[in-house]
Amino acid sequence: MPRRPSPGRPSGQYTQAVRLFQLHQLLETNVEGVRIEEIARDLGVTPRSIRRDLKALETAGIELEAVDVAGERRVRVVRAGKATDPVRLTRYQRYSLAAVRRMFDVFTGTPLHDDFSQLFAKLSPPGDEEGAMADRFHYIPEAPRNYRKLKDQVYEVYDGILRTLTLQFHYEGGTTTGLRKVEPYALVLYQNRLYVVGRDVQKDADRTFAIDLMKRVRALPAAPFKRNPEFNVQRLFEGAFGIYGGGAERQHVVVDFDARVAQYIEPREWHPTQKTSRLPGGDLRIEFDATGLTEVVGWVLRWGSAAVVREPDELKKRVRDELARGLERYGGGDAAG
Repeated sequence: MPRRPSPGRPSGQYTQAVRLFQLHQLLETNVEGVRIEEIARDLGVTPRSIRRDLKALETAGIELEAVDVAGERRVRVVRAGKATDPVRLTRYQRYSLAAVRRMFDVFTGTPLHDDFSQLFAKLSPPGDEEGAMADRFHYIPEAPRNYRKLKDQVYEVYDGILRTLTLQFHYEGGTTTGLRKVEPYALVLYQNRLYVVGRDVQKDADRTFAIDLMKRVRALPAAPFKRNPEFNVQRLFEGAFGIYGGGAERQHVVVDFDARVAQYIEPREWHPTQKTSRLPGGDLRIEFDATGLTEVVGWVLRWGSAAVVREPDELKKRVRDELARGLERYGGGDAAG
């Protein structure tokens, strides 16, 4: 008995050209849309190949949209409806839109970037000075991640959040690595990095997961969940200094900064509870009440000898320990060399 070929990019009658034609026919005949997984099975390819094909159809001028039908995520052709007046934007609004688009370039290859690019194209009339507008705003991200390699993971996360499906994945971060099942509630963007927040099924607790550390992600159609109506993503991070530590006991943090760096510290809001005051000689003191100290340690170390921790003792110790380990790697206390 001949072995059935594995999904991927089959040759023969299922060349991409033929597959694109078949996909277009399916989209035209299914008014309510089609599920990517079902099409992939019918055509003997992977969902990733179908997503590429859908992008090729859009490039060819076929307008598609993602919709939820009876709790299922589907893709369908946008049908011509009642004509409406085009959205008219002022030059300032177009410039603001171009600026935001630039900031989303760090997510090239993800649904976030794809959907926003399509929206931008719709709002920019033909002949508009789109290129000129975009060239008047430049965004320099700090060490952005390559989300092109994570496109499939992000699509699965999208499905899980929008269709309330449990996510299953292998996690390579946190205190315990391994297989996880999570009921995803929301995406969080922090320092150009995408995170998923939701209920860890095994631990029965809300947790935060970095998408780039989530491997072999799958949204499980057989494992829908009921979203907790009391969940509040803002409350989850209340009091945190950064992405981790929300919900823990607050600790009063006091850090003094040399006058030479005060101009870089004072104008910024590092924490919602912060208070700043000037010390004799021009030094700056900043105080706040934070839950979790992990990211506070890195923040203090970032300023080198210009920052000194006054409170709490735990933060002092953690900063001292990090400095000692760093000094040891550079050859102990020997300043020569």
